[in-house]
Amino acid sequence: MRFICKTFFDITATGVTGHYKSSRVPFTDLSNTPIENEITWNYARNQQRNWETITQLISLRTQISKLDNPTKAKNVWTFEFEVETSYAYGPEENPTELLQSDCNGVPMLIDLGNKKNLTPILITSGDNQNIWFEALL
Repeated sequence: MRFICKTFFDITATGVTGHYKSSRVPFTDLSNTPIENEITWNYARNQQRNWETITQLISLRTQISKLDNPTKAKNVWTFEFEVETSYAYGPEENPTELLQSDCNGVPMLIDLGNKKNLTPILITSGDNQNIWFEALL
């Protein structure tokens, strides 16, 4: 099954992992952003942390077979992914039910490129919803 995820959180896949190492700068991260000092390193690392959080959450119940890197348009990050196990995230009538439950309330990092005044946790329903999942059947 293929799914799409949309979120207001900055989940840019930068590839920046680990603690700051002055011997590694300058370089360009996977999103083509220059990393020139500890500030830009930590910013890119926090974006990557958010991406890692989301990918770990969607991997809790099944193995991801295809995962697209997130793209940003109008302050919304979007990506698609596939899993081999049908209905791993919920029944046919609500195929994202368990995924939404797994994600709800998980802390996320803010003050990156994301929407301002964002609650620093994933909210999967209601007026303050900040992440959406949909099955692409």
